[in-house]
Amino acid sequence: MASLLWQSRSPVLLNSFEKGELQNAANGGNAYDYQAAKALQKEFSVSIDKHSIKRPGEILPWYWWRMQQQFPNADVVIMEPFPLLFGKRSNKTKSVAMIHHIDEKAVKNSLSHKWFFRQLKKRLPETDLVITVSAYWKDYLVALGCSNVKVIYNSFDLPQYTTSPENIAAFKKLHGFDNSRPLLYIGNASRQKGVYETYNALKNYPCQLVMTGSKNNASDLPVQFLSLDRQNYITLLHASDAVITMSKLNEGWNRVAHEALLCKTPVIGSGTGGMQELLEGAGQTIVNNAEELPLAISKVLDNRIVLGNNGYKYCSKFNVDYFEKEWNSAIATLLQN
Repeated sequence: MASLLWQSRSPVLLNSFEKGELQNAANGGNAYDYQAAKALQKEFSVSIDKHSIKRPGEILPWYWWRMQQQFPNADVVIMEPFPLLFGKRSNKTKSVAMIHHIDEKAVKNSLSHKWFFRQLKKRLPETDLVITVSAYWKDYLVALGCSNVKVIYNSFDLPQYTTSPENIAAFKKLHGFDNSRPLLYIGNASRQKGVYETYNALKNYPCQLVMTGSKNNASDLPVQFLSLDRQNYITLLHASDAVITMSKLNEGWNRVAHEALLCKTPVIGSGTGGMQELLEGAGQTIVNNAEELPLAISKVLDNRIVLGNNGYKYCSKFNVDYFEKEWNSAIATLLQN
């Protein structure tokens, strides 16, 4: 059985893999990478490289020095950006880069980010395979000179995205949501996710707004904030009349939008990065400016059942079977070449 070593700087991914359960602190990238590593265990011997985990407070020169002290020992090494840039590779080992997105805006804000992404772009074409999460990023990577790029879309375990009318009613009652005004979930409580622009556009609209996260990074907004476990988060998606994802980031995909559509809840979004492919494929609504939201929401709410069904039809094809097949086939093909 061929050996695979997954290199990540994230202790959340390592903890999730060792415990066999995604940890609550995981972000979307962690969730995808954990799911991929578990899927590959079906056909390969998979381990997470503890050496590649960035230690709390560790400065980059020290991380680079540590990463230079060893060659990864495996048939295939799958590298996230930090290990890709700072680690060593052997010609005897097949190399795979895992890219969710590249934050070009960060490049403009910091000399260190500028250096990091410049070096990353040089390293990426040297790998044997790059896996990414949308056609937008495949085109981007090919333009950098990467010759072997494969898209494997975010995928989900569909039976997890069900609940009952009784659970929805109990959830709304518990958190003080009524049925007199539409409930709109505006995503993660973060400035980068566009919640400020969304609130300002809708503060006079007759609706109830809610945002979530492990931490409220928009606590100055008069918007209800909830920190939910997995099942209650899914119940919130069902309870919402629409989901708004006005992210300002160049998204890799958008897991919030995808999950909402698996609950047959329509989505309105900015369509940044790979999110555009998701929303267009699912027949959802893209708005270029938050000021357009009130009119867009009214149209969506008038047609929410059709939009929800269309979204589910598109997104449900990205299921566990698809994900496991694509990942295992990609690695098997790489080993044969």
